[in-house]
Amino acid sequence: MQNKTTHESFVLRQSTLPSAGIGVITLHDIAKGTYMELFRDGFEEEIRDESDVPKPLRAYCLYQGNGKILCPKMFNRMDIGNYLNHSENWNMVYEKGRGYFASRDIRAGEELFANYRDLGEPEDQREEYYKVH
Repeated sequence: MQNKTTHESFVLRQSTLPSAGIGVITLHDIAKGTYMELFRDGFEEEIRDESDVPKPLRAYCLYQGNGKILCPKMFNRMDIGNYLNHSENWNMVYEKGRGYFASRDIRAGEELFANYRDLGEPEDQREEYYKVH
């Protein structure tokens, strides 16, 4: 098990979840508690009006309430962390201001799953698919 991840630790492939599209897959074993390097240090986000963002891109944004969403500043330059899928069987935890950490040992070839509820979106704005996987 490795206790460090880098830009060479993950790849995008078909998700293991039905109808989920792309998922983030690990390329090596990762030890519990390891920081997951899923976003570059210079990754930028911005709060925008939901109505100003094309509907297909809203899936990569976090709802903030009052018609506002937090989005990647450049949709054509998203980091691999923007492709994380939600699951009730997550293997990472999000710590606000710090990032994602492995919540258990993760084997090479596993898909990474987040708990979208950790991201603090208002309950009434969560997409229905957050609740079903």
